[in-house]
Amino acid sequence: MAKAKYPKGRHTSGDEAAYISWENEAERTTALAAYTQSIQESATATFSSRSRNFKDMTGYLSGRPGLREADFNWFRPDQAVPDSPKEIIAFARLAYRRIGLIRNAIDLMGDFACQGVRLVHQNHRVEKFYNDWFARVKGKEVSERLCNLLLREANVPIRMKTAKVNKAKRLQMQQSLASPDMNAVLKTDDFQKGEIPWQYNFLDPLTVEVVGGPVATLSGKKRQYAIILPRRLAQHIRQLQNSQDSVERSIVAELPDEILDAAIGSKKVLLPPDKTFVYHYKKDDWQEWADPMTFSCFNDLILYDRLKLADKAALDGAISKIRVWKLGSLEHKLAPTPTASSTLQEILGSNVGGGTIDMVWGPDIELIETGTDVQRFLGEEKYRPTLMAIYACLGIPPTLTGTFGASGTTNNFISLKTLTERLNYIRGIVLEFWNEQLNIVKKSMGFRFPAQVEFDYMYLDDPAAMINLLVGMADRNILSDEFVQRHIKAKPEMERRRVAEEEKRRVAKDMEKISPYHSVDKQYGLEKIALQTGVVSPTQVGVELQEKNGDQSALEMRNKQARKRAPKAQTPQAPGTPGRPPNTRDQNGRKPRTFKPRNKAAIELWAKDAQAKIAKVLNPGLLSHFNKKNMRSLTAKEFEQTEDMKFEVLCNLECLQDLADENVLSGLDEKLSDGVHRECREWIDSASENIQRKLSIEEIRGIRASFYADYKTR
Repeated sequence: MAKAKYPKGRHTSGDEAAYISWENEAERTTALAAYTQSIQESATATFSSRSRNFKDMTGYLSGRPGLREADFNWFRPDQAVPDSPKEIIAFARLAYRRIGLIRNAIDLMGDFACQGVRLVHQNHRVEKFYNDWFARVKGKEVSERLCNLLLREANVPIRMKTAKVNKAKRLQMQQSLASPDMNAVLKTDDFQKGEIPWQYNFLDPLTVEVVGGPVATLSGKKRQYAIILPRRLAQHIRQLQNSQDSVERSIVAELPDEILDAAIGSKKVLLPPDKTFVYHYKKDDWQEWADPMTFSCFNDLILYDRLKLADKAALDGAISKIRVWKLGSLEHKLAPTPTASSTLQEILGSNVGGGTIDMVWGPDIELIETGTDVQRFLGEEKYRPTLMAIYACLGIPPTLTGTFGASGTTNNFISLKTLTERLNYIRGIVLEFWNEQLNIVKKSMGFRFPAQVEFDYMYLDDPAAMINLLVGMADRNILSDEFVQRHIKAKPEMERRRVAEEEKRRVAKDMEKISPYHSVDKQYGLEKIALQTGVVSPTQVGVELQEKNGDQSALEMRNKQARKRAPKAQTPQAPGTPGRPPNTRDQNGRKPRTFKPRNKAAIELWAKDAQAKIAKVLNPGLLSHFNKKNMRSLTAKEFEQTEDMKFEVLCNLECLQDLADENVLSGLDEKLSDGVHRECREWIDSASENIQRKLSIEEIRGIRASFYADYKTR
């Protein structure tokens, strides 16, 4: 029989006495020798793990092994950090379910990472189709689950189901939000024209394995995954398949083929590579599965759980108290009788638990009270280091949790940067997933461009400052109004309709909008400019003047001062002096007067307003002539003809003429020469060439107003 490394003591019999007494010197020496032997018996070497050996410690060399983490885990396997990837994922899932701190942090980070996810497209009709498809596949919910699972378990296998969409269904999706009917159009083969993703199922990573295991990490090919159902789940599927209930059998019939094969055959079944997507959170190439984000704080989570368990145990003894009543005295050889014991028991039992007990007794009774100070252990101070370590692992700044104060945590820039970068990394994975799905939809439906994924901007400092920045960028045409509307949770289509309705009310004088970007009364502004430039008289703009009472206007006073400063008249020139003789007419005539720019500007403003009036008068007749419902339904050639006709009417009107309907219609009587049309087109072509882009219709009308002002003032 092999000799034990650390043999137990030889005195293990239960027949020996626990104590030895003595009465003389010889017995005293024997008792001390037994005491020395008992001390040596208890001073043998200790060990904490069966795998550790200290046989090489010989001679005077001695050592006491310390307690390592592996030793602690060997004796307490239920409190040890798991080693295998699947056990690590299962532990992270259990921590998420049991520890509220982990659950709240992961849920908050997941919601924040996918906040405001939406699809946009440059074609509004195609964008309606994408938004309808995104709603049917529950895109927001899928994005939130993807973010949550990446942060929780770091490994997310997704099984995609597809559906065939015909032309009628496509038009319906572009116009309405009808409920989907996946069962009738479900496809599971290769992608075909009109076949798009229709449903996403998140698989349990504990039931999915990498085909080839560690060898697959050395291969350059795309990894293949297989599913292995747990025995209990496979047995339950087989029971439902053989059930007498038709509803239960229909549920089994809707399961994917690979799930049924795995349940019936109880074997590993390959998942289709083209419809299986697996995403990882910061996985190394040589790893089969990525480590969860909480893996680095497993020890802290276990310690946190043990601290809570210690609090539970401490609560049982927090208010415990022991009182010992001693009757008699061994020192004085005084033993109590049964009468004394029963009398004391009756006195204590008659007390109902409140008030003071009055007792009359002799000198042979003694009361001893013992208490506990375990309540000092109950408190939050012992949790603080563990909680700060967990928050640091999650990347949450201490100031956001209220547990700041430790050294090295006063500057939160690094902590906040860690959190935002982690959220951006998760958002990047979500963006990668949806871009792949949108490309599938684009190819299947024949769209020219795929939709783009947008998120709300992640800001953790000042939301009001960010909104002001977005509004300022929209005012400078750096961002679109639609982007700003979506950012503040408004629906752009609804807002466009509302803005159009409000504009109609303003035109009808039902309401006015006053702001730095809107004029209170445009007509008043135009009349003011015309009156200041002298184009119109005060009575034309409705100003009623009263008679003067001896005062002078500013213009009269300026003219009076100008006459005083004017040079005196020169004496008549002598004969033969160069220049025109006095009181004679010019022989060759003078140069024509040039039109003043301020008058030309007023005419240009009038021409812009006149074009709108002309269009209002002529549009009904032009639509009737071309047999169209609205101006947008005109062809390019027909639209050009209508614009040329409106320009002819404008050129046939006099400057600042009253724009009554009969005056506008009278402009149709005269034909404008082709030279005027050609010259105006040269203006338009020159402007388009200078700015190197095609002009809009409003810009063309502005150029025609400028041309009209120049044409009438030549």
